[in-house]
Amino acid sequence: MSTRQTTQLDGSGGLAGPTDTGVGHWIQLNWEDRDDRSWLEHQAEIDPLVADSLLAEDTRPRVVEHESGLLLILRGVNLNAGRRPEDMISLRLWFDGERLISASRQPLRTVAGIVERLDDGVGPAALGELLLELIEGLTERVDEMIESIEEEIDELEAGLLEGADRELRNQIGQVRRTIIVIRRYLAPERDALLRLTGINRPILSGLDRGRIREQADALTRLVEDLDMARERGAMIHEQLLTRLSDQLNTRMYLLSIVAAIFLPLGFITGLFGINVGGMPWVDTPMGFWWVVSLVAGLAIGLGFWLKRRRWF
Repeated sequence: MSTRQTTQLDGSGGLAGPTDTGVGHWIQLNWEDRDDRSWLEHQAEIDPLVADSLLAEDTRPRVVEHESGLLLILRGVNLNAGRRPEDMISLRLWFDGERLISASRQPLRTVAGIVERLDDGVGPAALGELLLELIEGLTERVDEMIESIEEEIDELEAGLLEGADRELRNQIGQVRRTIIVIRRYLAPERDALLRLTGINRPILSGLDRGRIREQADALTRLVEDLDMARERGAMIHEQLLTRLSDQLNTRMYLLSIVAAIFLPLGFITGLFGINVGGMPWVDTPMGFWWVVSLVAGLAIGLGFWLKRRRWF
């Protein structure tokens, strides 16, 4: 069964009725659904190359001009249950002035929010405005996600001040991987919006290029924030490795000090443990205590000597 949904705008922020004359159609698809794919390939009346781009398995953000419309490939934060936000959802858009076709594999909060606003009569009044709100909604969700990443890095820095452990290293590694994945899509999406601001086509005459430029500037700032977060993560990782190394060196140093003290003591106790004649204090009742005193005195003397040499 097809998951395709067709929404007709009424030109005043709501949905047009069956007998009303609308200002454009918004068609929502699931590009993995077999019926939706068939409709897009055979009934949507769009160029086969455009259909292939909308149905591609793997995409990167970009904007492509076509003689009859505009193709936009964007990425949105994955806020679905059981998913990680950095598993960004590909949103494919085809805009020809009369229709806006949006295709995604999973639900997007931005799309759902616009649908709710249209139901309430306070949504976009035209397809161009709808396209802008989709772009702005995707950017806003990314901004929220990056803020959460920065807060997580703040917590990691606080945790590093309290103490260093290997669990903290795993958390830092996960945050750095998340940043790398997000930036992989965010930088080309920024470039795509910058390209969109320079396209002069009749179907884009109603678009507010200033709002698009603002979103491109916002993505530029977000990319810079990601770069800074990545540098902070790298710095925390280096500090953590240094602390773990210092801890290991300190423990090995203490073990070396203990070994240096007990090595001669072990030699003496081993020497007095041999069963041969001529050992001193064998027949003396206080012999055991003489040996203990000798070992204790030697240990104290070695400790004092190491201290004067500033070994510890």
